[in-house]
Amino acid sequence: MNDPFAVDPEPFAFHDTLPPDATGSTATVLGLDIGGANIKAATSDGQAAAVRFPMWLTPKRLLDELVSLAAGLPRCPVWAVTMTGEMADSFATRVEGVLRLVEVTAVAAKRAGVTELSFYHVEGRFVPAEVATTEPLAIASANWHAMAAWVVRQIDAPSLLIDIGGTTTDIIPVDPTTGVATRSRTDFDRLAAGELVYVGGERTPVCSLVDSLPLGSRNVPVMREVFGTTDDCRLVLGFCAEDAEDKQTSDGRPRTMAHAKARLARMIGRDGDDLTTTEVREMARVTLAAATRRLIEAIAQQPTTHADRWILSGHAAQAFLPGLRKAYPLARVRSLSDQVGQAGSRVGPALACAQLRESTGRFR
Repeated sequence: MNDPFAVDPEPFAFHDTLPPDATGSTATVLGLDIGGANIKAATSDGQAAAVRFPMWLTPKRLLDELVSLAAGLPRCPVWAVTMTGEMADSFATRVEGVLRLVEVTAVAAKRAGVTELSFYHVEGRFVPAEVATTEPLAIASANWHAMAAWVVRQIDAPSLLIDIGGTTTDIIPVDPTTGVATRSRTDFDRLAAGELVYVGGERTPVCSLVDSLPLGSRNVPVMREVFGTTDDCRLVLGFCAEDAEDKQTSDGRPRTMAHAKARLARMIGRDGDDLTTTEVREMARVTLAAATRRLIEAIAQQPTTHADRWILSGHAAQAFLPGLRKAYPLARVRSLSDQVGQAGSRVGPALACAQLRESTGRFR
C-alpha cells in the first residue's frame, strides 16, 4: 500500500542552509515574520524559533516579545522583517497596524543593537523603516511574496508553493523564468484568485467547515459557535503533539487530547466523556476532509502548467497531505521540512527574509 504521507524520494537539496553550529553561528541576518497569532524568527544560517502571540489580546507586549525572541537566537546585526499582524483587530485599519508594527520593531531593533533594519516590500525588495511608513499597504501581509521569491531562486520548473499554516494556506504559482507568477498583490486579490485560503491547521473553526458531524448512524447539525477548531482535529488524529502548557485554544483550556475531545464533542452538544475516542476521531476526520476540499478547489484555480509540481511547507501541512494526494495523485511533491527541518519550515517566511537578504540557498 502506498503511504499517503510520503513525499517523493528524489533529491530536493537545499544548499547553504546550515544547521545550528555548536561552535558558533555564521548568521548575519535575522528574519522576522510578525503575525497576528505567532511571531516567527530565523537566522540566515538556518536557526529558527517561534512563539505564540495573540496580537489582538496583548499588543502592548509586542516589544518585549520581539526582544526576547531575538535574544534566544545568535545576535545578528541586520534584521529583515515581514508581517501579517497588522490584520489583528487591535488595529482599526491595516495602515495603522503597519505603522505601529514598524515603530515597535524599530525600538526592538535598537535595543538589540541592530545596525540595519529593513522591511519586505510586496514588489520584492527590502526597504528601510522610513519608506515602509510611506508605503504601508505594500508592506502589509507581504510575507507570502517573500516566501515565494525565496523559492523562485531555488526551483528549475514551474511549481505551486503550498504553505499551510495555523490560520491560512498560501497557494502561489512560482516559475524560475517569470518569478512569482501572479499579478496578485493584496489579500483581496489573492482571495479572489484562490491563492489565499482562510483555512489552516490551528485556528479554523469547525463550524466554518461543516454543517453536520457524524455520530454513529446519524449526521448531527453542528452548533454555530467556535467550540472546536482544526487544531483539536489534528490533536485527536495524532498529527501534532499535546502541550498541556499551551492554552491558546478556543476555550482557554490546555492543548491535550482530553480537552480537544471535549471541545469537539461540544460542537454537537455533548461532553467529551459522552463520546468514544473512535467517534471523536471520525468527527475530526470529516472536518479535516472538508477543510482539504477547500484547498483542492483553490488548487484547481491555479495554472495547469504548475499543478504537477508542489513545494509543500508549513507546520500543519501533514494533516492535509493525504487528501491532497488523493485528489492529485500525479503531483510531484517536495516537502520543505525535509530540507530545512520542521522548525525551518514552520518559520518559512522568516527564513526566506533572512536568506533573501543574504542571497543564499538553492533548491534543485
